[in-house]
Amino acid sequence: MKYYVHHTPGRLRIRIPSIRNNPVRADHVKSLLIIGGTEKIKVNPITGSVVATYDPGAVSGQHLLRILKENGFYSEDRTITIDDQLRQASNTAAHKFRRAFFSWAVGRVLESNGLSLIAAFI
Repeated sequence: MKYYVHHTPGRLRIRIPSIRNNPVRADHVKSLLIIGGTEKIKVNPITGSVVATYDPGAVSGQHLLRILKENGFYSEDRTITIDDQLRQASNTAAHKFRRAFFSWAVGRVLESNGLSLIAAFI
């Protein structure tokens, strides 16, 4: 179970897998985050996404995450950020490109020198 977190001062977005398709848990998360300094809490129980807008002078995103952690809705060691997602997607794309290029190159070699290559193995 991974927690996706995106944070800019005044706005925290977190995807919490345990509230996905669970409106009761989603409402519990919303009630936990309604504290002094929060302006709007939007919870989507279908996706498990929570968006909290808050006054950065009154409360911090770290404080909101701590509330979720203390109540079992968040774990730092299983967090993935947008940078992590982009890095993972980039590595996956690079791996697929290398495999496709290698397959293409081998195909071209076999296409032009296939008989020579087979003869070399015989």
